[in-house]
Amino acid sequence: MSVLSPLARVWARLGFVRWLLLIALAAGAYWLFGRDKVDPASQVVSSVVKRGDVEVSVLATGKVEAAKTVDVGAQASGQIQRLLVKLGDRVKKGDLLAEIDPSVSQNDFDEAQMSIEGLQAQQTIKQLALQEAHLELARQKTMIEGDATPRRELEAAQINVKMRQAEIVQLGTQLRQAEIKRDKAKTNLGFTRIVAPMDGVVASIAVKEGQTVNAIQSAPTILTLADMDMMKIQAQVAEADVVRIKTGTPLYFSVLGDPDTKIRAQVLGLEPSPQTINNAIFYNALSLVPNRQGVLHQQMTAQVTFILAQANNVLTVPVGALGKKTGAGEQYTVKVLDAEGKISERQLQIGLRSNIVAEVKSGLKEGEKVVMGAPESSPQPQPERRGR
Repeated sequence: MSVLSPLARVWARLGFVRWLLLIALAAGAYWLFGRDKVDPASQVVSSVVKRGDVEVSVLATGKVEAAKTVDVGAQASGQIQRLLVKLGDRVKKGDLLAEIDPSVSQNDFDEAQMSIEGLQAQQTIKQLALQEAHLELARQKTMIEGDATPRRELEAAQINVKMRQAEIVQLGTQLRQAEIKRDKAKTNLGFTRIVAPMDGVVASIAVKEGQTVNAIQSAPTILTLADMDMMKIQAQVAEADVVRIKTGTPLYFSVLGDPDTKIRAQVLGLEPSPQTINNAIFYNALSLVPNRQGVLHQQMTAQVTFILAQANNVLTVPVGALGKKTGAGEQYTVKVLDAEGKISERQLQIGLRSNIVAEVKSGLKEGEKVVMGAPESSPQPQPERRGR
């Protein structure tokens, strides 16, 4: 194997550098002289005038809630013996949801019932005593007519009748009080059976079987029922946009899980008190939608679009094609690209305008092309020739 001398190695490196220089020169020559020339007009970005819908709208983010929710509380104290529902269960009004240990309430009811029975027995005794007093009074009257008894005996018999009558009245009052106490105990006993106050879905459960609840100071929440057949959309509208929205304004919204499906509704009202979020003021716009298919759920995020104005199946042009505003009204200059690639200026009258497209009132025909943008080397627009 031969070994190159230092001088040979230097010449070899110079040869490699020469090759790199030749390649760079060839690439530069191709870039300057060998490329095909491109027609500047072909670089013009254009859009076809076509029919479509124009929508002036306000966007907002909303939240899906049940139209009606009820916190079902316990009015009786004690241990939860049975919990008959679970999350997501659909219940009807009157269905049994849970049971609290009824022993204390049952004892109160039994005690009240026995008190009533005791008073009723006393009432019977007093009525018999009253009958006896009436008999004694009649006997004394007969005897006084024959001057066979002193008058004080007659008077004592009369007083005895009145006393017995008063005792019966007093017992009647006590009996009514005892009946009220019994009815209250019966009601409290009924409170140990917690039933659904409305049709709905079990949205949350706050207790477990075996847990003790205390209803003396406040009614503890057992569970929450939600009416999921009708849902409420609560949209947060920015302060700058809320002045354009009113009751009856149409809207549609979609949820994150199904962004392509538009659910339509209308504004039922605006909450008067605003919310401050990150130093920005928002007002809640409320609407209701049926949820018969059960697609909507609590706390879903809704992308809401309020429709302020709308034009359907009209000629449209991209907003990006509009040039300077000229004259009175909504008149603009647009650049039109003809079939030969020439650009001319034309006056355009527009109607509704969204952030994307504008309605063409006059100045363009369906199928014509408007220029969205052109490079600096493109031909300058030529004044459009009108037929004589």
